[in-house]
Amino acid sequence: MDVLHLFNEVAITRKKWVATFETELPRVLPVPGVAKQDNPELYRLASQVLKDNCLGLIAISDSALHMQKKLFSKQPDLAARICAKTVVMHPPQKLIVQQKAVKIDEIVRLVFVGNEFYRKGGAEVVLAISQLIGKGEIDAQRLEVHLIGDLSKRHNIAHRQFQDEEPFYRHIEQSIARHPCFRHQPAMTNEALLALFARSDIGLLPTWQETYGFSVLEMQASGCPVITSNVRALPEINPPSVGWLLENHLNDDRELSVSGLKKKEQIRQQLVDQLQSTLLSIINDPAQLQQKGEEAIQRIREQHDPLTYSLRLNEIYQHGIRAGFNPALAP
Repeated sequence: MDVLHLFNEVAITRKKWVATFETELPRVLPVPGVAKQDNPELYRLASQVLKDNCLGLIAISDSALHMQKKLFSKQPDLAARICAKTVVMHPPQKLIVQQKAVKIDEIVRLVFVGNEFYRKGGAEVVLAISQLIGKGEIDAQRLEVHLIGDLSKRHNIAHRQFQDEEPFYRHIEQSIARHPCFRHQPAMTNEALLALFARSDIGLLPTWQETYGFSVLEMQASGCPVITSNVRALPEINPPSVGWLLENHLNDDRELSVSGLKKKEQIRQQLVDQLQSTLLSIINDPAQLQQKGEEAIQRIREQHDPLTYSLRLNEIYQHGIRAGFNPALAP
């Protein structure tokens, strides 16, 4: 091989190598009683990054670069040397459709996808829509809500020790069963999923925890604008011109902080309330679906073009990441 390219890992080798990361690099396993920044393994692996055969690190978002800078906050010189070998390059995404299809009926089709149903915000989708139906604020017969995710995956890492209990899960599952507009499947093939995106009006990802949001790119590439939470990289890939952001207070890691049961319920209520107001706004002004769908396609075309991405990668493989290097200016 000419160059070894890793994802979320550091190479210990004499070969030339590059690594793409979604949170921070090196990622080390936690040691009880030892702060991450004091872990000797962190600095042992960081020394590999500084070697000449490491051509550079690629952060998949500004959020990841932010986390990377924090990782070496106790060693500013080391942080500066590693950041000099780091660039941000958002992942490539090919277009699924070339233009947004004009809507010809009054059915509003929504799609939620998340294998970890509860971490990705599936429960909040069910709560928001079932409550709107119950209050008579939306006509369930004009809704088609596809829920793709595993209902048995209940653990939500963002909730830490403040997990939901059995009555909550039972309520969500009963709500799905009660309303015919909900169409649940535990999983779909990627081919079927992309076809579903292309015929949907709105994508849903009100997630509690996310490093990036690759499904958002696939939805946008299908002309399906997305409603997302504002954690981590989601504001970068889902700006107001192409979708809708649910705003919640974030910590310095750009994540939600669940510090107790009361705080968890407060965040949940904010997500549900904003989902409801956003959905009502769309139903009352459906023209924005066409506008945002077209803008989403254009955004993917301009910012996630696979050919442009491959040219940038080739420049890094040949010359490495130099201080001040901007892959956007690569030939």
